Amino acid sequence: MTDYRIYDLSQKEKLNYYLLAFFVLFSVGMLFYRSPLFALLCLPGAIPCEKLWAARKARMRRDVLLEGFRDALYAISAAIAAGRQMPEAIADAAEQVRFAYGSSAPIAAELNRIAALYEGSHGSIEALLIDFGSRSGLEEIQQFAGVCQICRRSGGDLEAVALTSANLILDRIRFRREVQMLTAQKKLDIVFLISMPLLILLFLNLTAPDYLAILYAGLPGRCIMTACLLTIAAALGWGLRLIEVML
Repeated sequence: MTDYRIYDLSQKEKLNYYLLAFFVLFSVGMLFYRSPLFALLCLPGAIPCEKLWAARKARMRRDVLLEGFRDALYAISAAIAAGRQMPEAIADAAEQVRFAYGSSAPIAAELNRIAALYEGSHGSIEALLIDFGSRSGLEEIQQFAGVCQICRRSGGDLEAVALTSANLILDRIRFRREVQMLTAQKKLDIVFLISMPLLILLFLNLTAPDYLAILYAGLPGRCIMTACLLTIAAALGWGLRLIEVML
């Protein structure tokens, strides 16, 4: 069973990541120090960034899962509105998302698993949804599973409550997508602003290398360039965290 809260990089993904990270860090090191030795000292920075890269991959996978869950909720809502029971609605949704996304898509695999386990054991469909929600790391799926479980325990109309809950969660997903679209442009703006000092430094190194020669010679110059590099890195991290919206 896949835990969507974490992402384990494969050997190929690790190789691609470190090749890219080493190239970027070495290039930045050469830009700020004009010394292969100092540039090589920047390479260990790729090790702690591996966790950030894996977290980014996990977030992207959850976004794909959420996108599929949105369409699955549409299918579940339509099936329940047509008078189907929850297990039947999930089976119908599994067929539709498999047709739309393919059998290898995360949401298709999860719904097929839930439908197969329920058909094989006739256990609690709510327990299967709770397990899926806990592994997904997505509040929308957890909320839907929690509503179904509470309704079953209290003896309420599961289908009616699930239909209402699905509509509310769909509104939340639409709002999340709108916020992500708004913040995506801001992230690009931050990356552009942070890249400007690097581009200016590169331009001066190519057109007037003697103008910056004092910054590449002696301890004071090295300290100034190191302070500039750390400031740019801190500004990038702070800017991206500033616009990170948790929904």
